[in-house]
Amino acid sequence: MAVVVLTDPAVDDLRRAGPVVAALLLGRLRTLATEPDAGAPLVDVRTGYRLVDALGGGARIVCSTDRDEVTVHEVWVDGARSDGEAYAEALERIRVADPSEQVALARNLRRLGRLTGARPVPQGRLRAPVPDWLADALVRDAGLTRLAVAAMDATTAFETWNALRAPRS
Repeated sequence: MAVVVLTDPAVDDLRRAGPVVAALLLGRLRTLATEPDAGAPLVDVRTGYRLVDALGGGARIVCSTDRDEVTVHEVWVDGARSDGEAYAEALERIRVADPSEQVALARNLRRLGRLTGARPVPQGRLRAPVPDWLADALVRDAGLTRLAVAAMDATTAFETWNALRAPRS
């Protein structure tokens, strides 16, 4: 039986998915413990990553397997993402990863780019997740649902918070 490990960004992906969807996705992640080779190679077997469908195709899990450990790198929900956006996010995750992992991850990402011809989108077009403290405040103080907050990016969440806190004339 394999151990399933989630990277910090993957945990954040689950948080952004909302509590109901996250619970369903965790059920799918549990199956990776008994089926570490589930899914299909991401683009090509040489990348070292696997793509596992979840929620009837509404979500995808990107993972890698090393001996008896499955590492979940990303959880893509609602599948509609351009390849460039997905790879740009992967590049950012590589940048902040443990330096010892960066070389192998960068090689795999370059292979993905060569195989697909996709190029990362500009950094300014990436959606930053809502910080935990702001998500909690919007739910607690503004009365928004967790699902509504999960659908926001950080910029929208800050704008919503500032609009709610602005003095009314």
